Amino acid sequence: MKFIPDDINIDFMGARKKAFVFSGVLIAASLVGLFAFGLNQGIDFKGGSAVVASFEQGSVSDRGKIGDSVSALLASELGNADSEVTVQDFSTGVGSEITTCKDVPQAAGPAKRECTTRDVDRFLIYTEITTLIVPDKRAAIVKAIQDKYGAETRVQSREDSDTFYLYFAGDADILTREGDLKALFKSLGYEHITATSNYEQQLEVDFLRAQDLARQDARATGGDDANAEEVSAGPSQAEYEAKKQQELVGKTDKNFTVNVEELRGVVEARLLADFPGSFITVESSMSVSPSVGKDLFNNGLLALLYAIIGILIYITVRFDFRYAPGAVAALVHDVIITMGFFAVLQVKFSLPIIAALLTIIGYSLNDTIVVMDRVRETFETYRGQGMLKLLNRAINNTLSRTTLTSATTLFSVIAILVFGGGQIRDFALALFIGITIGTYSSVYIASPLVFYMDQYLERRNAHQKEDSRSGNNKPGDKSNRAKAAV
Repeated sequence: MKFIPDDINIDFMGARKKAFVFSGVLIAASLVGLFAFGLNQGIDFKGGSAVVASFEQGSVSDRGKIGDSVSALLASELGNADSEVTVQDFSTGVGSEITTCKDVPQAAGPAKRECTTRDVDRFLIYTEITTLIVPDKRAAIVKAIQDKYGAETRVQSREDSDTFYLYFAGDADILTREGDLKALFKSLGYEHITATSNYEQQLEVDFLRAQDLARQDARATGGDDANAEEVSAGPSQAEYEAKKQQELVGKTDKNFTVNVEELRGVVEARLLADFPGSFITVESSMSVSPSVGKDLFNNGLLALLYAIIGILIYITVRFDFRYAPGAVAALVHDVIITMGFFAVLQVKFSLPIIAALLTIIGYSLNDTIVVMDRVRETFETYRGQGMLKLLNRAINNTLSRTTLTSATTLFSVIAILVFGGGQIRDFALALFIGITIGTYSSVYIASPLVFYMDQYLERRNAHQKEDSRSGNNKPGDKSNRAKAAV
């Protein structure tokens, strides 16, 4: 059964001027939306914080519940009901085990540190909050440190970070200085902090390197069947903790790093209350600064630019230069309109959306290439009919393929839009807009521009021929004067 007859003959090129007006309105509205509303940048580009939370293996089947819990926390604690929270499965690459340690009081002597290992599910939780430390609190922390250790103590900390880098005038016992720093920050109201010396950080690097080398050796001896996630080799976390405590005894340092993990603390408390019996701990936290997010955004736009330049070069080499401007204009047309929709609807614009835009560029180009290839095939056969008729014939001949391909792709995208959630729905929305506009632009933007480019090149060639002929017959030409004299 054919949905579109073979002898269909629609005058697509006859509607090219109306299509240009329609596209001009869409592009103008998109540009106004981009400048008036701006893109609602997500965590990837705007910056934020991320925490790695561990749960008992198999205890959480719906990541959305974790996201709802953290969203409710931000709404209640920070008054930020619109803050974006995303939750993803997280793999450390070193297996699914976690080692937790605690100090157990002893009847005689100091507390004994005991560690247990168990299987867990890890989740990476992103929020738009970069820090809970406002400038006044930051200044108070710096003042308290210098009051206690002297004005010569240097303290460095970015406004969007929870990390403080401390440079003391002289060396101090590592364990004693770390204990003092923890006590100082707790006196300021910060319960969740870590204090580490440069020496201790180097021990951590050596431990991770030893684990990595041991896993590589295990995979080499175990053959291709050895899985990086399942290989358990090298020193364990418990062994490292015990060794670290021994190594630090009597060691000194003058450079320390203090992480005030306030967001980690409030998230940990909330998850412990909402998921009793299944939540274990927040293993780590980190921040993505706005400057890093800006670099990601710029790199994403550069990726789009490089893709379009590469396509311009490809079409020029593969076909003819007359085809290239129309194809590139259609791609720019599709990207601007899609971004305009995102600006007007204020949908989160993140790295997956950049991927969607690159996908749209490839999909739209595919339709355009099919039409252009058909034009090239029929150019010799139907020479003399004119470019308009050739383009109409090519579009009608490929209409069945274009319609069915776009429709089946849109069915899949619509299913994701209806049943998907989170960033995958935003990704599907970008594809839905882009594929729809891209199919339209391949017919009504790229093809008419090929016609106008062909007209321009023909006029230019005609002018060049006229100039060449008139140049050979100028009255002042020396050769003509010589012939006249003879």
